[in-house]
Amino acid sequence: MSKTPIWKQIVLSAVLIGVAAGAWHYRTQIIALWQPATKQAGRDTAGPGVPVLVAEVALAEDSLSFAAVGTGLAQRSVTLRAPSGGEVTELNIAPGKRFTKGDVLMRLEDEDQRLALSLAEARQERAQSEQERYTGLRDTGVTTAQRFEDAMTAFRIAEIELEQARADLADRVLRAPFEGIAGLAEIEEGDRIEPNEAIASFDDRSRLLVEFDLPEALLPRAEIGMKVRATSPSSAGGALTGEITAIDSRVTATTRTARLRAAFPNEGDRLRPGASFTVTLDLPGDRYPMLPELALQFSGGALQVWRIDAGGLAQPVEVRLVRRRGGSVIVDGPLAEGDSVVVEGLQRMRPGRAVDVLNTPKGGAT
Repeated sequence: MSKTPIWKQIVLSAVLIGVAAGAWHYRTQIIALWQPATKQAGRDTAGPGVPVLVAEVALAEDSLSFAAVGTGLAQRSVTLRAPSGGEVTELNIAPGKRFTKGDVLMRLEDEDQRLALSLAEARQERAQSEQERYTGLRDTGVTTAQRFEDAMTAFRIAEIELEQARADLADRVLRAPFEGIAGLAEIEEGDRIEPNEAIASFDDRSRLLVEFDLPEALLPRAEIGMKVRATSPSSAGGALTGEITAIDSRVTATTRTARLRAAFPNEGDRLRPGASFTVTLDLPGDRYPMLPELALQFSGGALQVWRIDAGGLAQPVEVRLVRRRGGSVIVDGPLAEGDSVVVEGLQRMRPGRAVDVLNTPKGGAT
């Protein structure tokens, strides 16, 4: 058997290598010749399809979780003050003691006021008797009009003096202004105090109010009745759930924030006014397109994404970044839910360029 000359084997190998290299170089055109006629007809002017990976646009709410540190306040809080001066003869105030409205908290020595009341009552009775007597005589014409007027005036004066004596006696007693709990008293029984002297704090702690500041940019999202969560180092009972009860009517110019007030139930009287609270507020927002961050491209001083149209062609869409969220971005732009956007192959994109999608699109939301 004759053997093939070595030079022929070399030539044949070179030809095969050349054919293989040409097929690899023109692989895109060769693949395009085998595609269905309908697909090829739609891409005659767009050129060969660029292989890309795409993702599907989803819609997501631009919600935020805002946290701030606030200070606790009692639902109602006053400083008890002495209604008048004198010696303390009875003191019922004790730390943590609960009182109902009208309960006696403190009494002052009141002997002089009781005597003054008795004297005023006697004068009022005498003036009333004189007024009734002159009223009867006036009808008979025995007395003069002047004496009748004097009797009526004396009676009115006696009535006023009686009311004043009763008020002076009432001022010797300090009563609870509402249902609440007293703080530490700053006086002792037997002390002499001055009018309007501070006695103790008095709080209604059935609910605790927490005030905190919200930036003005987030203010349109806040509403009365919105749920709030809070934690405090002074409470070991875990997170508390309350609601927004008040929003200040103006923004503070120096801080660009507005004051919000939230109310929390104080079951078991575990919370104290003045304690610090970390408040967390979930703020809802508008719905925007959401897609993978890899789909964003910076071009011409603006952000854009490449959307695949119904004909399988890539088109640039300018967008505005709203927020980043765990590998995805929320953007504002003319994108609809379900649109396909390019996430791999962005460098080869041109307006109207045909693409070959190599994957099954998945939503941009996570």
